[in-house]
Amino acid sequence: MSPPQKVSPPQKLVAESVTPLDFPDLDARFRLRTGTLVSSCMRLSYEEFARGIDVAAVRARGVITVVSCIDLRRRPVPLAVAGPLHHRVELHHSELSGHGLGSRLTRLGYESVHTFSSPPGTGDPRRYRETTSAEPAPCASGRIVFAMLRPHAGPAARLVSEPLEEIRHLPVQPLEEPHPTLQTLTAVPDGAVPAPSADDGTEHTGVFGLHHTDINQFVYTGEYVALLESHHALLLHRAGVAVDSHFTERVTVVFKAPFQAGDPYVLRSTLHLSEGSTVATIGVHRRTPDGTDPRPAVLGRVEGRPLPQP
Repeated sequence: MSPPQKVSPPQKLVAESVTPLDFPDLDARFRLRTGTLVSSCMRLSYEEFARGIDVAAVRARGVITVVSCIDLRRRPVPLAVAGPLHHRVELHHSELSGHGLGSRLTRLGYESVHTFSSPPGTGDPRRYRETTSAEPAPCASGRIVFAMLRPHAGPAARLVSEPLEEIRHLPVQPLEEPHPTLQTLTAVPDGAVPAPSADDGTEHTGVFGLHHTDINQFVYTGEYVALLESHHALLLHRAGVAVDSHFTERVTVVFKAPFQAGDPYVLRSTLHLSEGSTVATIGVHRRTPDGTDPRPAVLGRVEGRPLPQP
């Protein structure tokens, strides 16, 4: 009788789902909407947390998980209503700073990497349920970096820098890509020029309401993504770019501090044009009775390009 084989511990957690696409999941050109990406990514990430990690035990230690950054990429592939959306996530136990374990800058969390595919559709509003192939085609991808925090601990102990016992079955790995920074989000492509604008205003103000929040008591991640996409459309309109055919290819957001219901905010932004593509950098700043914080609490980068006429 041969000895039992030793089973290697998993290097990552993997989950897959297949859901039918509905009307609100696709835009007027039948491309997968960014909001659908956010909700699907968050759902499958947290489901996999619950399956592979003792979340209750981690929370009992005073440790919570917060979104540090989100990076969503879409492809201009027309899909079909009722077509199957295939979604796969790989969840890694990660070191976020790039300095590895044992550094004074060590910061532990998770990286969830998402891929999406679905059979292509016709793109014809009169044949919105028809597909042109039964084979799923890649249509989007995403990455979310979650940081582990002790929100009620002192500053020196707030960041989790050593692996927790409940997560030791998952080895700590470096991020697949470095964490986005102020420098990477504000970098301008070679040859890009500032967009002309008919609007002299440099700031736009608003207030977050209860309808923007989730049960974590803060503004939901998807609301920031939606706000940045909407402001990108306004910047395009001000610059004379045709908004009705402009496709948002990528949205990258870094989160420094959360907002709650009732918090006023200020948007500060720039828009650059480069050979038909656009790059907007948009900061969401906290507004207080003393003025606007010059440091953005949330910083996003929105990239897009025009679609050909159907």
